[in-house]
Amino acid sequence: MFLDSGGRPLAAALKHGVYLIKPNLRELQELAGAPVSTQSAWLAAARALVHDGATDVVALSLGHRGAALVTADLAMRARAPDVAAISAVGAGDSFLGAMVWSLASGGSLEEALRYGVAAGTAAVLNPGTELSHPADVVRLYAEVRVEHL
Repeated sequence: MFLDSGGRPLAAALKHGVYLIKPNLRELQELAGAPVSTQSAWLAAARALVHDGATDVVALSLGHRGAALVTADLAMRARAPDVAAISAVGAGDSFLGAMVWSLASGGSLEEALRYGVAAGTAAVLNPGTELSHPADVVRLYAEVRVEHL
């Protein structure tokens, strides 16, 4: 199960275990019950969720700063390409949708993270509720750089 939720619904689902969650920093802070204002703090909070068996994968959206992915065996951060954002509506949905597509297509977690960041970035190029365009995702995918933490 892939879950993009927050608050009580997210906390309740984690009691049963979820394969992948996609919190933002505020949602992760709510889960952790402590500030996650630094990279080391949000890495520790994500690792704790994995260690406790609540989820196998934390795909943490960081807005214009990209995203991070944490499992029991790895931690990565993907930086978003620098673009002129028009609207952030749908960026998180595009991010998660691209990750699910990549994983379902046999891609690695690193590839899924790169596609997710590319799709989220592509979504901010469009006005209103228009989601990312495939051509933009492919172009931006080549610009997404992943750093292993």
